[in-house]
Order: sequence, then structure tokens, then C-alpha cells
Amino acid sequence: MRKLFFLLLFTLLTATMQAQENNYIRISGDLGLVANTARDKKFGAGGSIGWLTIDNLISKNPNNFLTLHLKGFNNPYGDGKLISSILNGDGDGFNYIMPLVGYRITGSGVSNGYFVEPRVGASVGAMGHTSFAFSPLAGFGYENFEFSLFCDMGFSGKNNAIRKKNFFTPGISVAYTIAIY
Repeated sequence: MRKLFFLLLFTLLTATMQAQENNYIRISGDLGLVANTARDKKFGAGGSIGWLTIDNLISKNPNNFLTLHLKGFNNPYGDGKLISSILNGDGDGFNYIMPLVGYRITGSGVSNGYFVEPRVGASVGAMGHTSFAFSPLAGFGYENFEFSLFCDMGFSGKNNAIRKKNFFTPGISVAYTIAIY
């Protein structure tokens, strides 16, 4: 199943890259809070790097984008600190990495205006915990800056570091988008 997913993703990316003229790199900083934790609640921080390319395959609308993101997030608890708990186990922080595929719908392109971007992928956390991930993003772009709201969600069959099977992390994101040609 994984091989089929990566083969499909590679085929889509190859076809998209050959058909595109406008590509963008998105770099963000994120702040949020794991809402359903069985541990004490502290704010977490993370960020993402993403690639956006104009959709010439599905809707052929120059205001819509196919996206790929790699997101990391760390939510400390107990004695964990925001930076020191990133590389540790599940004793002082809930951290995860999410590779995501998405589709951004905008009214006027990547630089200015409102957008919504549903994203799906996987979440890999401390102690090898994996889950199906869904991470919608909605916001406003102005002069290549983005201000948005997100909600990272992970769904699994076994408990993770927050002592729950699933996690929900709502938060805010500030990003900068760089055009590449």
C-alpha cells in the first residue's frame, strides 16, 4: 500500500513539474496546543516547509495549487521544555513529523487573498508512533505573507505519548511564500 501511494505521488509530481511555470516554496512557523491530551497542557511550536505548484492537471485553474508539506511540531508537557524535549522520548513531550499532500483553493493566487487547503498524510511521533493525518489550513495571504489557522489531527489504533489514540492540535501559523521559476 505504501509503495503504491509513493508511486502515485511520484507520478503526480513528475507530471505536474513538467507542466508548470510557477512554483512556490512556503516556510511557516506554527503555534498550537494539543487539545485532547491526558497530560498537562502547554503550548507547542513547530513549523513546516512546503512546495506549491499551480494546478494544470485537475481543475486547470491558475488560482489553485497542488501542495506538498513536511511539518514538525513539539508539544512539551511535565518538565519538558520547548527545545529540549524535541529529540527525547515520550517522557517530556509529544512531538511528530507529518508529510502532507494537499490542494489549495484561492480566489486570486498565492500572494493575496483568502485560501483554504485540506491536507492529508501520515504522522510519525515519538517512540515510532504512526497515524493517519489530516491537517486543514485556512487563512489570508498578503504580499507573500500568510496568516492562517490549522488543526493537525492524527488517527491511530494505539495510544501515543499523550495517552490517547488520536490527537487534535489547533493553532495559528505565519508563513512566507517565495516564488521559484
